[in-house]
Amino acid sequence: MVKQAMKKLGPSQQVLHRIFNARQLALKLIANVTYGYTAAGFSGRMPCAELADSIVQCGRRTLETAISFVNQHPLWKARVVYGDTDSMFVLLKGRSREEAFRIGKEIASSITAINPDPVTLKFEKVYHPCFLLTKKRYVGYSYESPEQNEPIFDAKGIETVRRDTCPAVAKILERSIRIMFEEQDLTKVRSFLERQWTRILSGKVSIRDFIFAKEVRLGTYSARASTLPPAAIVATKAMLSDPRAEPRYAERVPYVVIHGEPGARLVDMVINPYDLLEVGSPYRLNELYYIVKQIIPALQRVFELLGADLNKWFNEMPRPIRPSLAKRQSASGHGSFSRDGSFIRFGLNKKASTKGGRIDTFYMSSHCLVCGDIIQGSDTFCNNCLKNEAVVASVVAGRTSKLEREIQHLAAICGHCGGADWIVESGVKCISLACPVFYERRKIQRELRVVSESAGEAGYYPFCCAELFLSRTFSRLHLLCSYQYHVNCKICNLYITHVQFFLL
Repeated sequence: MVKQAMKKLGPSQQVLHRIFNARQLALKLIANVTYGYTAAGFSGRMPCAELADSIVQCGRRTLETAISFVNQHPLWKARVVYGDTDSMFVLLKGRSREEAFRIGKEIASSITAINPDPVTLKFEKVYHPCFLLTKKRYVGYSYESPEQNEPIFDAKGIETVRRDTCPAVAKILERSIRIMFEEQDLTKVRSFLERQWTRILSGKVSIRDFIFAKEVRLGTYSARASTLPPAAIVATKAMLSDPRAEPRYAERVPYVVIHGEPGARLVDMVINPYDLLEVGSPYRLNELYYIVKQIIPALQRVFELLGADLNKWFNEMPRPIRPSLAKRQSASGHGSFSRDGSFIRFGLNKKASTKGGRIDTFYMSSHCLVCGDIIQGSDTFCNNCLKNEAVVASVVAGRTSKLEREIQHLAAICGHCGGADWIVESGVKCISLACPVFYERRKIQRELRVVSESAGEAGYYPFCCAELFLSRTFSRLHLLCSYQYHVNCKICNLYITHVQFFLL
């Protein structure tokens, strides 16, 4: 067998491995194409239904003979739990892994002996443990030899290997299955899932793991369909603003699901990921959709075999409170970050524009920015914190400084990746959805904007902007613009000149 020869090759025999792999693929394609060519009765050029039916009948008879032989053997005490076309899963209840390898080899040699040449039953691997869901859908820890100590996570047909879902579903499902295989305790699986659900509901996750990317085939959708698929809708919206944004045939278009109006359809809640990642974006990720419609159904298909009810677990879980930074919307309108990462300053507007705004723009967070206690109205800090303004100013300044250092660190990473000659002058240009630093940079920029605006509204420092950059020629610091204000210090009440710098 070609695959058996491939397994015997060493790590240095990569050229021979590619040759054998191409050979086994060619043999597989020849067999499949021959059957499909003869079975195509409507579109085939030379259909032969008798030949196609004989291939199916021979395969079915061989499989049924093997299944009955294994089930009736008195020494093995085995039971075939699944058989499909040319393979079968044999359950050896109460046996060790070593016994499973021994019995598996005996089954393979016995079935091969009762079939005419060249029909051969090959023993492939032992799954211990394993979830057998439905036809062509299973997952387990596989062992290919008795000497193998570390198992291989092998999944077929489930969400961990499929591309029609978001990465968060695959990661949570795989980790949950691994915990069940290693700990064999549903309570630990439930604890892990509750922690993950809490992080999602709290907004402490990366948007990168919640981006769908599905194929779009514009021009092939039925005119009688009420709506287009979500990815096609996002592509159509992009084409309305830029006709050159038309995707290629079968190209995967990314999109995310956001909160919409009550009772809104899914097609009304999908947008381009860049619209959600904008620093001043009014949209918010629809956490309940991802949990209820994506994560829980995938987990339920696996753990319902053990009698678990994932919907009940989620309903009984205490709901977390979203952080104030995640809920507070910017209303001052004095500045924002552009898509390339640079800071754009606008005039301070006392009356925020309400044209085209969303309802969450009018309902500010009701939690103190320092201690998190509930406050009245649209204040930024609670009365207890305002009694000690020195502490509040210190906390806000420390938080702002920490966020600015994080932005500088991320900018240094981007500079090392894409070249730093132009980044400091014009901002980070990279907007790749495949880069994890891009999502972290957007998150820090959003938090920094909220903290700086809240501190400015409270009067702890005025709104001003100074941009610094390194000269290419002289490598020295140049001050492009600065706004100086004569203010009284909130801590010591001294008359000072204040200059604020934004380093991006």
